[in-house]
Amino acid sequence: MPVFLILLLLGTLGYMFWRRKTTSLTRECRWRKDGRAGQWRCAYCGAVDSGEGSPTQCRRNWPAP
Repeated sequence: MPVFLILLLLGTLGYMFWRRKTTSLTRECRWRKDGRAGQWRCAYCGAVDSGEGSPTQCRRNWPAP
């Protein structure tokens, strides 16, 4: 049982580390698909991304497109 709990803890910590390294989104980032314009728009800061999939990088401090 203790070995299982240690493995579970290591797996959880590994998942949290992996998620932190693969995205720069903050808690405020809320991307919404604007179907008419074919863009993703952040509901928090108003940033726009024209990619096909949901953005994984925060665009808050980027210059306007």
